[in-house]
Amino acid sequence: MGRRWPWLLALVCALVGGCLWIYRSQSTNLPVTVRTPAEIVRDAWTKGGRVALEGMQEIHVAVAGKETPLVKAKVVTSSDGQVRIEYLTEPLKGGTVWESDDRTYRYYPKLKRLAVANRRGSLEEKEQQQLRLLQNYTAALVGQQDVAGRPAVVIDLRPKSKGDRWKRLWIDRENSVVLATEDRVGEKAVLRSTRFTKVRYLDAANVPPDSAFRPSDELVRQYGRALPGDTSSRFEPSELSKLVGFPVRQPTKLPGGYTFQGAYQMPCFSKGPHQAARLEYSDGLNTISLFQCGNPECKASASDINGSAGMAVYLKHDGVSYLAVGDAPRADLDALVRSAAGL
Repeated sequence: MGRRWPWLLALVCALVGGCLWIYRSQSTNLPVTVRTPAEIVRDAWTKGGRVALEGMQEIHVAVAGKETPLVKAKVVTSSDGQVRIEYLTEPLKGGTVWESDDRTYRYYPKLKRLAVANRRGSLEEKEQQQLRLLQNYTAALVGQQDVAGRPAVVIDLRPKSKGDRWKRLWIDRENSVVLATEDRVGEKAVLRSTRFTKVRYLDAANVPPDSAFRPSDELVRQYGRALPGDTSSRFEPSELSKLVGFPVRQPTKLPGGYTFQGAYQMPCFSKGPHQAARLEYSDGLNTISLFQCGNPECKASASDINGSAGMAVYLKHDGVSYLAVGDAPRADLDALVRSAAGL
């Protein structure tokens, strides 16, 4: 899998991470009948995520119309939003993500690398994302169904832009935890799904200590010598251009509802020793990452990502490599990349 392994892990992390972000909150005992679908989703976004739990998840990802191997993961969260995800099956077996109160760690055992980054997303920023979600999507209650032995309401989120990609959520009736998600295109095709098969909510006496949400000191010593940029802060593109040594370009064409979130320094995705840039965009529910590298030594090519990300577009123009990965139609990603390249 080589270079493809991080891209698959990135896609699955985004899927699981998005589901976890949805349910970071306090529980709510309001009867479902007195809440509108939008209020149910708001509770899932703002109240469902500080429910401490441990559980087993199954993750499906369709790449180029074909399902990748089923991924199983063990998930643990604390009441203050810390997260640990352990992947139990191939091709991600052994991969682990820790999200502490200030850092995000991603362990790639096949690459013998531990990536470390500042945890992003203050409460205010997440509230802004929530508002964008409610501005860009319409919520509808479509049914009820048990998930992992828990009663859940089923909510469809459809884009107001009338795009064909949308999301279905299964939200615990009692505490607003998101128990399952599906990213869909049209009425039948499921692009990605995450579903708890087992879940146990933890009281204060059973929540793991903070050390459970960080890698061991030994793992950090052995593999945590992060390449420059792994711990970078958020920048404006003009500031980041000075650090990476080439002009970081903003696209002029974004899918409807998406806005710029920030630019980050990172190691080049061609595994070279030089630096690249990652620009992030969100519509409040989904994200797009635009990677750029203009170093003359960059060896990145389309073959580096073929088969590793179904929602990815690569372009090399004027000595700069552009790679867009995200939950948007391929035509939109293509337009985004071409506009960043000035085409």
